Parts: sequence; C-alpha cells; structure tokens
Amino acid sequence: MNRKIEERLITIIKEIVSKKDYKILEVGPNRDHVHILLELDKKEELPGVVRTLKAVTAKKILEEIPHLRVGNVKHLWARRYGYKEIKQEAFDTVRKYIRNQKEIPHM
Repeated sequence: MNRKIEERLITIIKEIVSKKDYKILEVGPNRDHVHILLELDKKEELPGVVRTLKAVTAKKILEEIPHLRVGNVKHLWARRYGYKEIKQEAFDTVRKYIRNQKEIPHM
C-alpha cells in the first residue's frame, strides 16, 4: 500500500467513525492489511462495524483509485478478519505497536 492510499484510507476510516457510536483509538495501514484499535459502544457488534468499514473504504478507494480493481471484482479486502479484545492496561502497548508496526521487521 503506498503512502497516498494509506492516507486516503485513514481519512475514510475516520469519516466513517465520526458518524457512528464508536471511536477509533488508533489506525495503522500496513502492506496488505490494516490494524484498527476501536472502542465500541455496548450496542455495537464487531461484525457489523467491520462490514461497514470494509464496504465503505473499498467502495471509495476503488472509485478514487480504479487501477486497484482487478477485473469485475468489487471488493478490496479479504472476507475474513482477525480481532482481539484489548484490556484497558494494554491500550498503550497496542497503540504503540500499531503506530510503529512498519518499523518492526516481519518474518
């Protein structure tokens, strides 16, 4: 993911979240995925939040940067996603990891 796409992706995610009852604590795009630290309201369910984030970001990114589209494919993201519930005392560590993940060598 190049810098222009990363910056646009972060902007779109923040726009989506600003209209919802959850807040983004950290977001960090990586080469082929994105880490997002969210705080959800009790009434929000993670699958719906992820579905919204994936759908809206894919639609906007593919409209704005059409060369990312492969054939007739209308999605940008994999169907699955990973998640972990983070305890309050781990927030700072997780935030730091997300911010600095590009500097960490990956195997």
